[in-house]
Amino acid sequence: MDPSIRFRCPGCRARIKAPAQLIGQTRSCPGCGRRLLVQMSPPEDLGPVLLSDDTPAPVPRRFSSAF
Repeated sequence: MDPSIRFRCPGCRARIKAPAQLIGQTRSCPGCGRRLLVQMSPPEDLGPVLLSDDTPAPVPRRFSSAF
């Protein structure tokens, strides 16, 4: 079984499933055609994150459209 990732288009909220080997590539949403960068996102149930003063804040990794 090939690993895959699942996400939603930020434009039309279509559910998208992509093979993991597409991570880092730009593809079109099958629902609205919006160009998307395929990347990993944190689990939706990710709760608060404890940070110390010397730790940089985590950068949320979301799927975004490519310009």
